[in-house]
Amino acid sequence: MEEKSKEDHLFRDGLLSALMSYRKGQSDHILPDTSEARTLAPLHVRLQKKVDAIPAATQQQGLSLLELQVRMKGRKGGMPHVGELASALRKLGWIRRRQWSNSEDGFRAKWYPN
Repeated sequence: MEEKSKEDHLFRDGLLSALMSYRKGQSDHILPDTSEARTLAPLHVRLQKKVDAIPAATQQQGLSLLELQVRMKGRKGGMPHVGELASALRKLGWIRRRQWSNSEDGFRAKWYPN
């Protein structure tokens, strides 16, 4: 029994030392570089800039949420979540209109300025 306990302690100590050495080697990679750590403006502010760049005639025809999503940058480098994007559009005064029928493509939802 005593041998088993010693083996367990040796294994635990070896594992802890391996983890500590790994952690020391990774600490440089965990902390972001100051050039990468730039913060994004709030989504509704960035969205307003994108929408302002779209001609008014195109806005009046309605904007697809997916079209806006692919043009925006998300918090983690990808695209913003569609729910957050829709919430930001509502915050800017846009409304969603749905077309359930009379459409070759099926369901559609477009966003229009209010």
